[in-house]
Amino acid sequence: MALLSVTEFLGRFHPVLVHLPIGILLLGVLMHWLSRREQFRQLHPAIGITLLMGALSAVFSCISGLFLAGSGEYDIDVLDRHKWLGIAVAVISIVYYLLYTGKVSLKTPAIVPYIISLLLFLLITITGHLGGTLTHGEGYLSQGFSASGDDSKDVKKIIPDVQAAVAYNDIIQPMLQNKCYSCHGTSKQKGKLRLDTKEFILKGGEEGKTLVAGKGDESEIYKRVILDPLEKKHMPPKGKPQLTEAEITLLHWWINAGASFDQQVKALPQDSKIKLLLEALQSNHIAVPSKPDVPEEPVAAAPQEAVNKLKAVGATVIPVATGSNYLSVNFISSPVVTDKEIKLLEPLAAQLVWLKAGGTSISDSAFAVIGKLTKLTRLGLEHTAITDKGLSSLQSLSKLQYLNIVGTSITISGLVSLKGLPDLHSIYLYQSKVLPADLQALRAAFPKAMLDTGGYTLPVLEGDTSEVKKK
Repeated sequence: MALLSVTEFLGRFHPVLVHLPIGILLLGVLMHWLSRREQFRQLHPAIGITLLMGALSAVFSCISGLFLAGSGEYDIDVLDRHKWLGIAVAVISIVYYLLYTGKVSLKTPAIVPYIISLLLFLLITITGHLGGTLTHGEGYLSQGFSASGDDSKDVKKIIPDVQAAVAYNDIIQPMLQNKCYSCHGTSKQKGKLRLDTKEFILKGGEEGKTLVAGKGDESEIYKRVILDPLEKKHMPPKGKPQLTEAEITLLHWWINAGASFDQQVKALPQDSKIKLLLEALQSNHIAVPSKPDVPEEPVAAAPQEAVNKLKAVGATVIPVATGSNYLSVNFISSPVVTDKEIKLLEPLAAQLVWLKAGGTSISDSAFAVIGKLTKLTRLGLEHTAITDKGLSSLQSLSKLQYLNIVGTSITISGLVSLKGLPDLHSIYLYQSKVLPADLQALRAAFPKAMLDTGGYTLPVLEGDTSEVKKK
């Protein structure tokens, strides 16, 4: 193994090792101060060994940090401050240990070790803050003190007049700032790539250009975000906030339109899908069609006998709203659901609008019945044994808006057979057999649809139930 690869390997241990001195030394400082009180005097024998372990771990942490610093992925100024303060922590912790244990005979006032402990606490705090900045981006440790009090989600920028906005400044840059700057900003540059200014974006990284103006499909920045989230080269990395389907589509549109950094939105070509996404930026609403997923026309009540038969097999049958005769059926609590139980839905064809058949044992034969439920707007088929052949039977569901095929063997062939459904705007694909390479073709087949490729929490629908099992 080459020397360079050895140092890189050792440097990767720094994020693990760095937590040891932080925890151990702070524990030592706490025990030192507590030992001033009579009831904690018994801590004295443990304080020395704790400070020794903390000092040694600080030294090893510094060594691994120096190896990691050679990767060239971090801002030099922040890195230098973090490095020298880290070394200071190691040195001060050694001095603290020697003075506390009397290993060095110095005639110093008894208060000196306490002063050093406070200095050490301050150094650890500042060094940790700079380390967080290098790893997670500027302001990482201070985000929890924002005025909103909730930083778990990006704050959406509302653009009053999106057509008058500058496409890069008002749409693309905020997207990059929220999802990319932590790894490719001022503090950290993975792959020697920065995305926080026009000049750095055009310069690219160690793998070459990241942007090819007018050619979205050939641009590395676009190819990375549409990779399967489990792929090593997918960006942002797993565990980081991901670009939404709308953001990916707008990024692709901006690049194809020439990747201008100063043109207004109205100067760029826009098809109907892009116009819809752009209009959504003018409010907090999601860019999906406004058509309701419950029919507005009245309907007679469902046959009570049919409802009772469904409840007898464990299905949850409830109205979608108070006073409504339209129904939601959920089989999540049913012990066994096969094609036989699905046949019980047929008498409810006029009333059934939401169906959750996920996690059941249904097969393609069930679609002979599901295809007759022409009022369906939401359909959950996740984690079932359905195939492309069965899915094609849903072409009769002209009102379908939501489709969940998570964890099934459905491929792009089965999905494309549904491209004629006019209202289908949300398709959940996670862990299906739809490949990352298929996404471009799917976007062309469903230009108005949101394609969810995974790693997200799906919204809970009214009428959903939870299954509680004993340990």
